[in-house]
Amino acid sequence: MEFTERLSEELEVIIQLDPDSSHEVFRIKLSGDGAKFSRCSNLFLVSFAILHLEQRVLSPRDNHTVAVVKIPECHDILATTLEPLLQEIKLLMESQIIEVEGKQYQVELFLRGDLKHKARTIEDIESCAGNSRESYSVKYCPLLPIDLDHVVPDELHWFLRVMDVLLENVVLQAVQLDVKVNKKQADPLQEAMLQKLVESIQACGVPFQIWRKDSGSSALDWISLGGAGMRKVLSKLHVPAYFKDTLPQDCSKCITQLWKDFEELHTNISSWTPDSNVIESKVKYPINKLQQCLQLHYLSIKARQ
Repeated sequence: MEFTERLSEELEVIIQLDPDSSHEVFRIKLSGDGAKFSRCSNLFLVSFAILHLEQRVLSPRDNHTVAVVKIPECHDILATTLEPLLQEIKLLMESQIIEVEGKQYQVELFLRGDLKHKARTIEDIESCAGNSRESYSVKYCPLLPIDLDHVVPDELHWFLRVMDVLLENVVLQAVQLDVKVNKKQADPLQEAMLQKLVESIQACGVPFQIWRKDSGSSALDWISLGGAGMRKVLSKLHVPAYFKDTLPQDCSKCITQLWKDFEELHTNISSWTPDSNVIESKVKYPINKLQQCLQLHYLSIKARQ
């Protein structure tokens, strides 16, 4: 079954259940992602959801698969294999009109994906593709010409990315405090402040350990927590008692407030009725790396709106 035909059938069901919706512009979210099929093969799936359904777009039942191909997640292979589907989607993007039961309705397409650039136009991205000097991390032309204000990034992806930065920050601060207290280059794994931080994170109800990346190296690594674990840590670790004696006094208050602000920001972004004033008030930090990550969350909700 062709993409537009399948989409038309699903829109017909919505219009029958809610006749007033026929006066609206139907917003369609396209998704494409790879999945491990076996040790040496991958599946790539393309699906769509109708955003008019609101919370139901999270249900598997209301996400409709239109392509399943057993190929590597490679740009050139995807472009060739999915060419008929991509061409059909491009035609729909150009016309922005779909016919349902003999009547025409307006549609607007969005793309779910990882937001790897600041807000730019599709023309900017295409001009950078293949430009070795000014590529700005753009290697290929997009498979679909959808501007980034119509790209909806995965919230869990960005939540984990920001939390990785916040967690790395407190680990390094604890190491620096240990070195300062001992007046020498201490062994981080044997020092009190870092161990207290590990115990504080474990007290949030998650398994957490820190170890050396390589034998003889001073670089540290730690357990990568999933979404559920990170949410537990975020909800509890900003409480002053958890950071007590594990961070330098001159920055403990600032870091605690940063964690608290991010929890408020993430809670607001994750709701179905986000407050843009809350979002804008929480992304103004003087720390560049953290500011960039928080701004990505801000862009994600702007795209979803």
